[in-house]
Amino acid sequence: MHLNKETIQEIIYEGIKSRWLAAPGFFPEFLTEISRETQVQNEEYLQSVSDDFQRQIKIFPVRAKDRAKWKRKMQIMLPRVLSEETIIGVHLAMDPQAMDAFMDGILEFLRHVREFAPELPLEGIGQAVRNYIVYAMFNELHGIRQGFSRACFGYSMLYPFTDNFIDSRNYSDQEKREYNRIIRNKIEGKEVHPVSVHQRKTCKLLAAIEDEYPREKDSTIFTLLLLMLEAQEESIRQQKKDTPLSEEEILDISLFKGGLSVLIDRFFVHSEITENDLIFYLGFGFFLQLADDLQDIEEDSAKGHQTLLTVDTHCRPEEMTVNKMLHFLHRLMHDFQAENEPFAGFVLRNCELLILASVIGSRSVFSDAYVEQLEKYLPVSYPFLEKMKIQRIYHPDGSNQNKYLKILDEMIRNG
Repeated sequence: MHLNKETIQEIIYEGIKSRWLAAPGFFPEFLTEISRETQVQNEEYLQSVSDDFQRQIKIFPVRAKDRAKWKRKMQIMLPRVLSEETIIGVHLAMDPQAMDAFMDGILEFLRHVREFAPELPLEGIGQAVRNYIVYAMFNELHGIRQGFSRACFGYSMLYPFTDNFIDSRNYSDQEKREYNRIIRNKIEGKEVHPVSVHQRKTCKLLAAIEDEYPREKDSTIFTLLLLMLEAQEESIRQQKKDTPLSEEEILDISLFKGGLSVLIDRFFVHSEITENDLIFYLGFGFFLQLADDLQDIEEDSAKGHQTLLTVDTHCRPEEMTVNKMLHFLHRLMHDFQAENEPFAGFVLRNCELLILASVIGSRSVFSDAYVEQLEKYLPVSYPFLEKMKIQRIYHPDGSNQNKYLKILDEMIRNG
């Protein structure tokens, strides 16, 4: 299917936007309530697993020659947990061969990340790997075992390299425009002269895409990347609190940026893109953009950033937006014709969980009644989530980046 700006905009602004506006704002009735007994069982299991991993992290050997035995134990623990846990339930949607292929692809991605950008902090690595996991999930939705994609590695790494630069207040608008100009020239195939390490690495990431998709054979990916750059430039307007945007302007920015970011992930899946795919992936990208905004609602509010979740400071409109997200997601997944239906169900359940957990994580923004209503559909209770959050933040090793990076390097090392 031929992809161009006009086709994409038509689907986004006529198809996806109309679906969002038509999504009801009342509390959804299709969520599955989880009994307190089941929540307690889940909490006991998660606490046990967390304790096991924390013990292993504490005894991570200082000397490299002592790490082989430690690594073997971790290599036994991780697959065991993935094969038996019932909260995320990935083993219910993927057979062992699919799981092995999925994990091999993620490990190979992490090896490339550490080799390419050893300076990237854990947060940046997390951003990149989440994007790559989305691509890997799309392969599974289409029943494809594609393996590691260097092109998608380049694209996934662009997120921590570009978005964080654009979102940072440490750079002027002029510096951001210059950075985007270099990116635009590189995407267009023009000669570029990057002056900083950050600029040079950004260009190398774009080159990784071009190596796999030569522009003389098919320029579609470069059209999409240019549109994504346009969407990022437009999204800078959301950071300017002294220049208020209308709710419709914010919606259009979110639709365009979110939709394109995921459509590019879908492009790297070796399967023809149909009109059904376009509607789903552009809509799913918009949903993920809203999910990001939901997770960042408190931070965005404090900075004065304008998103659909910060347009009104009263909890009622935000609760309606969350309800709309759930209704929008359900219709989108229901209408999508996935080759792997069990995995599509897995994606739906975990997207629901993402929304519910994000609301609980930003509970100060929402009414107590709404939070209590949502808690019934979580696999664990709010106090347990809060306890786990405190353990992650205040654990003695929590700020020890070097230790965790050494652990990561040991886990992804071949042999």
